[in-house]
Amino acid sequence: MTSVPRAVIFDLGGTLVDWPGWVDDAPRIWGEAYDHVVTGLGGLNWPEREVFVAAMREAEMAHWRRVETEHWSGPPSGLVLDGFRRLGHQPEEAELLAALDGYAHAVDGWAIVFPDSRATLKTLRERGYKLGLLSNTWWAAAWHNADLATHGLDVLLDELVYTSDLPHSKPHPSVFEEVAGRLGVEHEACIMIGDRMVDDVSGALAAGMRGIWRENANPWPKPEYVTPSATVQSLSQLPDLLRSWGGA
Repeated sequence: MTSVPRAVIFDLGGTLVDWPGWVDDAPRIWGEAYDHVVTGLGGLNWPEREVFVAAMREAEMAHWRRVETEHWSGPPSGLVLDGFRRLGHQPEEAELLAALDGYAHAVDGWAIVFPDSRATLKTLRERGYKLGLLSNTWWAAAWHNADLATHGLDVLLDELVYTSDLPHSKPHPSVFEEVAGRLGVEHEACIMIGDRMVDDVSGALAAGMRGIWRENANPWPKPEYVTPSATVQSLSQLPDLLRSWGGA
Protein backbone atom coordinates (compact mmCIF):
# COMPACT_ATOMS: atom_id res chain seq x y z
CA MET A 1 0.00 0.00 0.00
CA THR A 2 1.80 3.13 -1.21
CA SER A 3 -0.86 5.83 -1.40
CA VAL A 4 -0.05 9.09 0.34
CA PRO A 5 -2.26 9.49 3.42
CA ARG A 6 -5.03 12.05 2.90
CA ALA A 7 -7.55 11.16 5.62
CA VAL A 8 -7.41 9.89 9.18
CA ILE A 9 -10.37 8.09 10.74
CA PHE A 10 -10.50 7.84 14.51
CA ASP A 11 -12.27 5.39 16.75
CA LEU A 12 -13.97 7.14 19.67
CA GLY A 13 -13.98 5.22 22.97
CA GLY A 14 -10.48 4.15 23.99
CA THR A 15 -8.90 6.28 21.27
CA LEU A 16 -10.08 9.89 21.47
CA VAL A 17 -12.01 9.65 24.75
CA ASP A 18 -12.39 7.34 27.72
CA TRP A 19 -15.45 6.38 29.73
CA PRO A 20 -13.93 5.52 33.12
CA GLY A 21 -15.43 2.47 34.77
CA TRP A 22 -17.41 1.58 31.63
CA VAL A 23 -18.57 -1.81 32.94
CA ASP A 24 -18.76 -1.05 36.64
CA ASP A 25 -20.61 2.23 36.08
CA ALA A 26 -23.29 0.74 33.81
CA PRO A 27 -25.71 -0.17 36.64
CA ARG A 28 -25.48 3.38 37.96
CA ILE A 29 -26.28 4.80 34.53
CA TRP A 30 -29.33 2.58 34.08
CA GLY A 31 -30.41 3.36 37.62
CA GLU A 32 -30.36 7.06 36.83
CA ALA A 33 -32.38 6.38 33.68
CA TYR A 34 -34.94 4.55 35.82
CA ASP A 35 -35.14 7.44 38.28
CA HIS A 36 -35.72 9.83 35.39
CA VAL A 37 -38.60 7.75 34.02
CA VAL A 38 -40.32 7.22 37.35
CA THR A 39 -39.99 10.90 38.26
CA GLY A 40 -41.20 12.12 34.89
CA LEU A 41 -44.02 9.61 34.39
CA GLY A 42 -45.68 9.17 37.75
CA GLY A 43 -48.48 6.69 38.35
CA LEU A 44 -46.97 3.85 36.34
CA ASN A 45 -46.86 0.32 37.69
CA TRP A 46 -43.12 -0.08 37.25
CA PRO A 47 -40.86 -2.87 38.50
CA GLU A 48 -38.33 -2.34 41.25
CA ARG A 49 -35.29 -0.28 40.31
CA GLU A 50 -32.92 -3.26 40.52
CA VAL A 51 -35.17 -5.34 38.25
CA PHE A 52 -35.24 -2.59 35.62
CA VAL A 53 -31.47 -2.15 35.78
CA ALA A 54 -30.87 -5.89 35.42
CA ALA A 55 -33.17 -6.16 32.38
CA MET A 56 -31.54 -3.23 30.60
CA ARG A 57 -28.05 -4.53 31.35
CA GLU A 58 -29.05 -7.91 29.91
CA ALA A 59 -30.33 -6.18 26.78
CA GLU A 60 -27.14 -4.16 26.51
CA MET A 61 -24.89 -7.21 26.83
CA ALA A 62 -27.05 -9.09 24.30
CA HIS A 63 -26.57 -6.19 21.89
CA TRP A 64 -22.78 -6.35 22.21
CA ARG A 65 -22.78 -10.12 21.76
CA ARG A 66 -24.53 -9.65 18.41
CA VAL A 67 -22.05 -6.95 17.46
CA GLU A 68 -19.18 -9.30 18.22
CA THR A 69 -20.58 -12.39 16.51
CA GLU A 70 -22.60 -10.91 13.63
CA HIS A 71 -21.09 -7.43 13.13
CA TRP A 72 -24.68 -6.28 13.43
CA SER A 73 -25.82 -2.91 14.70
CA GLY A 74 -29.04 -1.22 15.74
CA PRO A 75 -30.48 1.99 17.17
CA PRO A 76 -30.82 2.90 20.86
CA SER A 77 -34.58 2.41 20.75
CA GLY A 78 -34.10 -1.23 19.78
CA LEU A 79 -31.92 -1.98 22.79
CA VAL A 80 -34.27 -0.28 25.23
CA LEU A 81 -37.27 -2.05 23.70
CA ASP A 82 -35.46 -5.34 24.25
CA GLY A 83 -34.96 -4.40 27.87
CA PHE A 84 -38.66 -3.68 28.26
CA ARG A 85 -39.51 -7.02 26.67
CA ARG A 86 -37.32 -8.75 29.23
CA LEU A 87 -39.51 -7.06 31.83
CA GLY A 88 -42.61 -8.39 30.11
CA HIS A 89 -43.74 -4.86 29.36
CA GLN A 90 -44.71 -3.29 26.03
CA PRO A 91 -43.90 0.38 26.59
CA GLU A 92 -45.91 3.26 25.28
CA GLU A 93 -43.98 5.81 23.25
CA ALA A 94 -43.76 8.20 26.20
CA GLU A 95 -42.16 5.50 28.36
CA LEU A 96 -39.64 4.57 25.68
CA LEU A 97 -38.68 8.19 25.08
CA ALA A 98 -38.40 8.83 28.82
CA ALA A 99 -36.05 5.87 29.25
CA LEU A 100 -33.88 7.05 26.36
CA ASP A 101 -33.88 10.61 27.67
CA GLY A 102 -32.99 9.38 31.14
CA TYR A 103 -30.04 7.40 29.81
CA ALA A 104 -28.86 10.41 27.80
CA HIS A 105 -28.95 12.55 30.94
CA ALA A 106 -27.05 9.92 32.90
CA VAL A 107 -24.17 9.69 30.42
CA ASP A 108 -23.89 13.44 29.86
CA GLY A 109 -20.40 14.51 30.88
CA TRP A 110 -19.16 10.96 31.48
CA ALA A 111 -16.49 10.99 28.77
CA ILE A 112 -12.95 12.14 29.51
CA VAL A 113 -10.82 13.30 26.59
CA PHE A 114 -7.31 11.88 26.37
CA PRO A 115 -4.71 14.65 26.90
CA ASP A 116 -3.33 14.60 23.34
CA SER A 117 -6.59 14.18 21.41
CA ARG A 118 -7.43 17.82 20.76
CA ALA A 119 -3.87 18.88 19.88
CA THR A 120 -3.41 15.96 17.49
CA LEU A 121 -6.68 16.64 15.69
CA LYS A 122 -5.80 20.32 15.40
CA THR A 123 -2.33 19.57 13.99
CA LEU A 124 -3.65 17.12 11.40
CA ARG A 125 -6.43 19.48 10.39
CA GLU A 126 -3.93 22.33 9.91
CA ARG A 127 -1.85 20.03 7.69
CA GLY A 128 -4.84 19.49 5.42
CA TYR A 129 -5.98 15.99 6.35
CA LYS A 130 -9.63 15.04 6.18
CA LEU A 131 -10.62 13.79 9.63
CA GLY A 132 -13.39 11.31 10.36
CA LEU A 133 -14.85 9.41 13.29
CA LEU A 134 -16.09 5.82 13.13
CA SER A 135 -17.54 4.41 16.34
CA ASN A 136 -19.23 1.14 17.23
CA THR A 137 -22.07 2.26 19.47
CA TRP A 138 -25.72 1.74 20.33
CA TRP A 139 -25.96 5.30 21.64
CA ALA A 140 -27.79 7.95 19.64
CA ALA A 141 -25.54 10.18 17.57
CA ALA A 142 -26.82 13.21 19.46
CA TRP A 143 -25.48 11.85 22.77
CA HIS A 144 -21.98 11.44 21.38
CA ASN A 145 -22.13 14.74 19.52
CA ALA A 146 -23.02 16.55 22.73
CA ASP A 147 -19.90 15.11 24.38
CA LEU A 148 -17.72 16.05 21.43
CA ALA A 149 -19.10 19.59 21.44
CA THR A 150 -18.55 19.93 25.19
CA HIS A 151 -14.87 19.13 24.72
CA GLY A 152 -14.45 21.13 21.51
CA LEU A 153 -13.74 18.11 19.34
CA ASP A 154 -16.74 18.37 17.03
CA VAL A 155 -15.33 21.31 15.05
CA LEU A 156 -12.11 19.38 14.43
CA LEU A 157 -13.79 16.41 12.71
CA ASP A 158 -15.20 16.51 9.18
CA GLU A 159 -17.46 13.45 9.32
CA LEU A 160 -19.00 11.59 12.28
CA VAL A 161 -20.18 8.04 11.64
CA TYR A 162 -21.91 6.01 14.35
CA THR A 163 -22.95 2.42 13.79
CA SER A 164 -26.22 3.05 15.65
CA ASP A 165 -27.25 4.74 12.39
CA LEU A 166 -26.08 1.80 10.24
CA PRO A 167 -27.06 -1.88 9.81
CA HIS A 168 -23.54 -3.13 10.58
CA SER A 169 -20.63 -2.47 12.93
CA LYS A 170 -16.85 -2.64 12.71
CA PRO A 171 -15.11 -4.67 11.38
CA HIS A 172 -17.78 -5.06 8.66
CA PRO A 173 -16.40 -3.51 5.44
CA SER A 174 -19.53 -1.47 4.77
CA VAL A 175 -18.92 0.88 7.69
CA PHE A 176 -15.41 1.69 6.47
CA GLU A 177 -16.81 2.29 3.00
CA GLU A 178 -19.38 4.60 4.54
CA VAL A 179 -16.89 6.87 6.29
CA ALA A 180 -14.45 6.92 3.35
CA GLY A 181 -17.32 7.86 1.05
CA ARG A 182 -18.43 10.70 3.29
CA LEU A 183 -14.86 12.00 3.47
CA GLY A 184 -14.52 11.73 -0.31
CA VAL A 185 -11.17 9.94 -0.04
CA GLU A 186 -10.22 6.63 -1.68
CA HIS A 187 -9.68 3.76 0.75
CA GLU A 188 -5.96 3.45 0.01
CA ALA A 189 -5.38 7.02 1.21
CA CYS A 190 -7.34 6.54 4.46
CA ILE A 191 -5.78 5.72 7.82
CA MET A 192 -7.84 4.15 10.62
CA ILE A 193 -6.63 4.35 14.21
CA GLY A 194 -8.24 2.60 17.14
CA ASP A 195 -7.65 0.70 20.36
CA ARG A 196 -9.15 -2.60 19.14
CA MET A 197 -7.06 -4.90 17.02
CA VAL A 198 -10.05 -6.68 15.45
CA ASP A 199 -12.70 -3.99 15.10
CA ASP A 200 -10.42 -1.12 14.10
CA VAL A 201 -7.21 -2.55 12.68
CA SER A 202 -8.34 -5.73 10.92
CA GLY A 203 -11.47 -4.00 9.63
CA ALA A 204 -9.45 -1.17 8.14
CA LEU A 205 -6.89 -3.51 6.57
CA ALA A 206 -9.63 -5.62 5.00
CA ALA A 207 -11.17 -2.46 3.56
CA GLY A 208 -7.90 -1.49 1.87
CA MET A 209 -6.88 1.12 4.44
CA ARG A 210 -3.90 1.33 6.72
CA GLY A 211 -4.77 0.33 10.27
CA ILE A 212 -2.94 1.78 13.29
CA TRP A 213 -3.30 0.23 16.72
CA ARG A 214 -3.35 2.59 19.69
CA GLU A 215 -1.57 0.35 22.14
CA ASN A 216 -3.39 -0.35 25.41
CA ALA A 217 -3.74 -2.96 28.12
CA ASN A 218 -7.48 -3.53 27.72
CA PRO A 219 -8.55 -7.17 27.34
CA TRP A 220 -9.67 -6.86 23.72
CA PRO A 221 -8.72 -9.76 21.40
CA LYS A 222 -5.31 -9.47 19.77
CA PRO A 223 -5.20 -12.29 17.18
CA GLU A 224 -1.82 -13.19 15.81
CA TYR A 225 -3.16 -12.95 12.26
CA VAL A 226 -3.70 -9.18 12.60
CA THR A 227 -0.59 -7.13 11.88
CA PRO A 228 -1.14 -3.37 12.24
CA SER A 229 0.37 -1.00 9.72
CA ALA A 230 1.88 0.69 12.77
CA THR A 231 1.51 0.84 16.54
CA VAL A 232 1.51 4.04 18.60
CA GLN A 233 1.44 4.57 22.33
CA SER A 234 -0.23 7.98 22.04
CA LEU A 235 -2.06 10.03 19.43
CA SER A 236 0.68 12.64 19.53
CA GLN A 237 2.86 10.23 17.54
CA LEU A 238 0.50 10.34 14.56
CA PRO A 239 1.74 13.48 12.76
CA ASP A 240 5.32 12.22 12.52
CA LEU A 241 4.17 8.75 11.51
CA LEU A 242 2.03 10.12 8.69
CA ARG A 243 4.95 12.21 7.44
CA SER A 244 7.10 9.09 7.36
CA TRP A 245 4.47 7.62 5.02
CA GLY A 246 4.71 10.63 2.69
CA GLY A 247 1.90 12.65 4.20
CA ALA A 248 1.86 16.36 5.00
